[in-house]
Amino acid sequence: MMEELTFEGVPLGELTAPPGLPPAQQASEAPPVRPGIPATTTGELSVRMAERIQRAHASVLDAHRAISAWQIARTAPVDGTLDIPWTNGPDSPDGPTPLTRREVCDGVAAVLGTAASALRGDGPDPGIGAVQVTWRSAVSDAPTALDAQPAPGAQSLGTEWHIRDGGRVVAVVTPHPQTSPWPQRPAPRYPREPRPLARTSVDRLSAAELDALAVGDFASVFGAAFDQRGLPPEALPAPWPARMLEEVTAIEPCGGTYAQGLLRATAHVTADEGTEVWPRLVAMATELLRVYAFHRGFHLCLPGATTSPVTERPVLVETLQAVTPRHTPLHLEMEVAELGMVPRPYLIGNCRITAGGRPAARLRDLGIALCEGPGADLAIGLDRATCRKSAAGEWAVGSELHTAIAAEGEYEAQMLHGVPDPHVTAQVRPRLPRGDMLMVDRWRVAQADAWREYRTGSSYTCEYDMPQDPWYIRENAGTLPQLALMELALQPMGLLSGLLGVLGEHPDQDLSCRNLEGSTRLLRDVDLRATTIEQHITLTSHTALPGGLMHRYDFTLSTDGAPFCAGRAVHGFLTPELMAEQQGLDGGRHVPPWLDRCPTAPARMRPLDLREDTRLGHGRMALLEDAVLVPGGGEHGAGYLLCTKPVRPDDWYFEQHFFRDPVMPGSAGVQMLYQAVHAYALHSGLVDHLLPHPRFANTVGEEVRWTYRGQILRHHQQVRGEVHIREVRRDGEAVRLLAEGSVWRDDLRIYQVDNIAVRVTSARRNTSGEAG
Repeated sequence: MMEELTFEGVPLGELTAPPGLPPAQQASEAPPVRPGIPATTTGELSVRMAERIQRAHASVLDAHRAISAWQIARTAPVDGTLDIPWTNGPDSPDGPTPLTRREVCDGVAAVLGTAASALRGDGPDPGIGAVQVTWRSAVSDAPTALDAQPAPGAQSLGTEWHIRDGGRVVAVVTPHPQTSPWPQRPAPRYPREPRPLARTSVDRLSAAELDALAVGDFASVFGAAFDQRGLPPEALPAPWPARMLEEVTAIEPCGGTYAQGLLRATAHVTADEGTEVWPRLVAMATELLRVYAFHRGFHLCLPGATTSPVTERPVLVETLQAVTPRHTPLHLEMEVAELGMVPRPYLIGNCRITAGGRPAARLRDLGIALCEGPGADLAIGLDRATCRKSAAGEWAVGSELHTAIAAEGEYEAQMLHGVPDPHVTAQVRPRLPRGDMLMVDRWRVAQADAWREYRTGSSYTCEYDMPQDPWYIRENAGTLPQLALMELALQPMGLLSGLLGVLGEHPDQDLSCRNLEGSTRLLRDVDLRATTIEQHITLTSHTALPGGLMHRYDFTLSTDGAPFCAGRAVHGFLTPELMAEQQGLDGGRHVPPWLDRCPTAPARMRPLDLREDTRLGHGRMALLEDAVLVPGGGEHGAGYLLCTKPVRPDDWYFEQHFFRDPVMPGSAGVQMLYQAVHAYALHSGLVDHLLPHPRFANTVGEEVRWTYRGQILRHHQQVRGEVHIREVRRDGEAVRLLAEGSVWRDDLRIYQVDNIAVRVTSARRNTSGEAG
């Protein structure tokens, strides 16, 4: 029997921004209206005004570019460099205080130029061929001591070259045989949603806007969500190399074969006659990836962000026709194949380059990574501000990089601020879900005591930026599922406990986080798409257990400053020995579903195949397969449905929930029961008057409660769920159903859910635009 231990505590005051990081203005404005994008204001006058403002803005940027070019000509910097006008601190009465002049060359082009010369030797530039490039270390802004040396042990002279910068190997370059096929990356079954760190509607960039990005003017180009005012100069992104692209003609964040992004751009070759062109082509494509990384806002979580090629990932460069500096304009099309945040934000893509409508080059698996500036501290904690702003304009305490590390990164002693090395040797630690299951972005306000104090009243507030079209709504017939509501509440709880000290508990034993029970109550019906959700969590009790510990929490979910959901939950942090003591809800006894206990089959029992019923969910939200419906059946005589599906080792959630600790989310089992109620309503005739477009939603004001006493792992065979309809109510055309249900793992009942409350309306729109 688990006895709860509680004690009182005095919470600390709210954190404030440290010196040098003043509170920032709220960054929620949209960027200026752009040609080709529908205006968000009404009336032609507003549109004309916006267009004039934008033309004026573009003229200013063009003037800035012209001034920069004049400055470059006057100061005569070295070839391939750009003179960056930069400011150091606040403006004085005489204008901004300039930093020391910094010349930024394209290190990638310089390194590959050295490689091209080594591969060519004394012969002419062949113009056509294939090269494999593997980056071994970061490329500096201005490599000064580049040389090429044959690789030790190379089979023949000139087949493999080490490109060094001051003795440090930067890249390894080898000719690639055209007959050897390059591995083709398969498209995933469910591509990860490429969620940005900041929202922008900008979908193309002019030359003047690219120049503005190069000098750090991200907010004026992408919008106020990219504003980093208040940071010291060393925490701002490093200047970019000289621009090679003429314009970016398309940015499609969900485009391409892999649904991770599609970009198009134009450029001209600027190399001198006699200089090989392929290094410049790689530099152009690298610049296009850099633009997309900053468009996604990856730099916002890294102080002093810089970019460099991804290391230890071979890149194939194929030149298909000779390209000369006097050639027609080049057209680049980049398909982003992979992006992520761990160990640092990165992108990998494939680029096709054409000239005069003909293929000129192909680049495979080209990648860039962002990293923090020298000396930057990225430690995770509850008591220090970062360079990241929250949606409210405050300095966040934890950023998207920190939540990504908590989901799938490597915890290290130096990553936990102010914590002595816990000497953790176990592989399994409490984690956030990863991939599309991750529903925490940042945390910004914390009240907590010292490491492993677990003071009652410890709390913090997290933020989650819900996409405009999130997968869990899109694949759930357009409504917010109970699965997402539960994950929004439960995920920040485990993170809070980890930061309070759970990460250091039982350091030599695997320690898993498992939700044990909880409840949610929907307070109001609100469309959460494209909003920022605030997740406020308070620790209400801490109980030490032999082989683990247990935490209770209260939570509130809000948006636009108003709560829409509240409840409480219990998490257990369990070693394998304690986990093994879970014997289900019936003390280890096998209690079968109601239908299996019936002495004879009910007369009106009807089998259903729900695999293709997309009204219940599709894709990842298709949780029902075979079912049996019994009108008037169940413990209350008001209706019953039993569903059965196999456990498949490749079920999508095992990979995302959790890293090194795969388990079916309890919320998926609860969602299965909700869908079972939906299926009963559809196939029993209760909502025939709402067809063909019924809309299922959680009922406002009703509290749903759940209890878990077991887990579903990859090696298990079967999941079964039953629902007993308790009551059916009619409110005009709307129908409300109340039910309770259970979930079995193989033959053991492990979940129980009480007061499943579903409201069914028509998704058709009336003349006022409201749901019918």
